[in-house]
Amino acid sequence: MKLARGFCDLNISATDTDLKRTVLKALSFGYQTVAINREVTDNTSTEKKKRKKGDFPFVPSPPKLTLSEEDLRQHKITRKPVILTRITITYSDPGSAFLSKFRDVIKQYDIIAFTPTTEGALKQTVSQTNVDVDIISLDPEERGTRFARKLLRLAVERDIYFELRYGPCITNSSSRQHTITLSHILHQSSRSANMILTSQARFPSQIRPPYDVMNLGRFFGLTEAAAKEAIVSLSHNVVYCATSRRKGATKCVAQVTFLGESDSKLKFEGLENARKYLKTGIQIND
Repeated sequence: MKLARGFCDLNISATDTDLKRTVLKALSFGYQTVAINREVTDNTSTEKKKRKKGDFPFVPSPPKLTLSEEDLRQHKITRKPVILTRITITYSDPGSAFLSKFRDVIKQYDIIAFTPTTEGALKQTVSQTNVDVDIISLDPEERGTRFARKLLRLAVERDIYFELRYGPCITNSSSRQHTITLSHILHQSSRSANMILTSQARFPSQIRPPYDVMNLGRFFGLTEAAAKEAIVSLSHNVVYCATSRRKGATKCVAQVTFLGESDSKLKFEGLENARKYLKTGIQIND
């Protein structure tokens, strides 16, 4: 079971040329969990060109990245990182058979994200059962598109998380303004619940250190605590809920693990006293 740890960036674009350098740059900044993101667009309903029946965009298998001990040592990375795979699907037609056709391939990814561009697509994203949804990544450039607040709140109830991407905001003032507007819409709809911050970095220069990202979170209207949670605990929840759903749970569920004697490094203080309490039923005073 893959679990996130430390600072997280759950959206590093799977480019062919700069992927390894971008991931190593993120890890050298202190991120311990990263997700390599593959983007796919179902444009079957928007293309003017007539398509044959059953002709869909190709969905590739999850990307693979191997980092050697030498790579980590050169960038002064002392802890083994958690590298996940993610797919982000952009679509507008809820009647498309795209999800059904590529369901098995999509489920191979650790994290599944959707970018619905219409209210009908958002409704299907929140309620559909063909593919489990972990992240909704709304496109801030989709001006004029309004989503019902009840759908956004329903997504929060289903432990689906919303994503704000800071990468495009660094060099593009228009994207920055649209992202700020989107963050305000999410705040009004759900009080910024279940909101994570990611980079969507395609080049190493688009990665920012975790504490700089927290400052950007304040720029997007998050509190200091919420900005930190967006790249730590809430991102951990995304990974955990995604793993739980792959195991058959419809929502994020709790898991209890009993540690053995060989896991002494993982024991928390007071575990031995807790065991005595379970055996004897004697109450332990703090």
